[in-house]
Amino acid sequence: MKVKNYSLEEETRQQSHFPCERCGAELVYAPGTDSLKCDYCGFVNLIQVDWTPIHEFDFRAALRRLDKLKDEPRRVISVLNCPSCGAKFSLKPNESAGNCPFCGAPAVISQEDARYIHPESLLPFIIREKQAQEIFDNWITSRWFAPSSLKNKSKRDEKLTGIYLPYWTYDSDTETRYDGMRGTVYYDRQVYTAFINGRPVRQVRNVPRVRWTPVSGNVFLHFDDVLIGATKTLPRTIIDNLHPWDLENLVPYTEAYLSGFRSEIYQVTLDQGFEQARNRMSRIITQRIYQDIGGDQQRISARNTQHDNTTFKHLLLPVWSAAFRYNRKTYRFVINGRNGQIQGERPYSIIKIVLSALFVIALFIGIIYLLNDAGLFDSTISDQYYYPPVFEYGF
Repeated sequence: MKVKNYSLEEETRQQSHFPCERCGAELVYAPGTDSLKCDYCGFVNLIQVDWTPIHEFDFRAALRRLDKLKDEPRRVISVLNCPSCGAKFSLKPNESAGNCPFCGAPAVISQEDARYIHPESLLPFIIREKQAQEIFDNWITSRWFAPSSLKNKSKRDEKLTGIYLPYWTYDSDTETRYDGMRGTVYYDRQVYTAFINGRPVRQVRNVPRVRWTPVSGNVFLHFDDVLIGATKTLPRTIIDNLHPWDLENLVPYTEAYLSGFRSEIYQVTLDQGFEQARNRMSRIITQRIYQDIGGDQQRISARNTQHDNTTFKHLLLPVWSAAFRYNRKTYRFVINGRNGQIQGERPYSIIKIVLSALFVIALFIGIIYLLNDAGLFDSTISDQYYYPPVFEYGF
């Protein structure tokens, strides 16, 4: 997290390129391999990876360091010299890798110089562009309640783009002290009068009640690699559902894997990401408290969670992203670059939804009619079998 301050001339040199040893053209990463490949002459160059261990960094120490650096001047690299055609161009403010808009040559700048925290690891692409196109085509034709004309009228508005998205992972040891109530269900026998075929009949039913007992305890949980997306470019509902990610196969960050692809710089800060991670951890802790309370029903009246030994990693994960248009509206979709999992927006057919709802209603009415006609349905069924619980508080 060392701060560097570059002049404009120095900024234009802070980029990496990978020329072909045979023809001089720029090499690009070939998904599913450990190699860079020349699209012109087919030359293949093995990527040299520094296989150092991927470290977890102390979260609180990093926050203290970032707090000291926040008021120091820092310039973000934005102007690049294309190594192929010599043109000067800029990437988007949240990108660290892309292509020259004049000749299409790949350009990669150092994320270490663009943010205080740079990625230590990544997962390279496995899914190729052609495979991603086939995944999209299969997905768009298999959507339930989609308009029938979607397959013919939808078209990709943009070329599929391979992007490395920034993510945080968080590890934490948690201890949660809680107070709550354990509910135990028991039954009271109750005599009541029911009318069957117009005649009063005395019957007995069991009425459920709940006895509440105060409880307290401690829950200890260790969380490993809670994954939080650090991009604001794509909807969170999409990127949060691209799992699973095989994080056990992370490789040390090497700029060669970015050649020919876009790469984003994190927009969600380290502390913002941890707040999202805390919320995810909290939901799991809640379920664990319910298990610890036991009984038939549970209530939590107070809780306090302490986080210790909190660490983080900053990494890049691969996706294919594009959009398609249907009836003048644009819908985005994203494909996991490792396993082909797809998430996206899609149009709905109101007519199909309404017809399906009418069919379900008609089917339900038909079943009730048949049961009633066969004498298996009695209007007193709700009186005989449904009894709302009566709550009793005892200690």
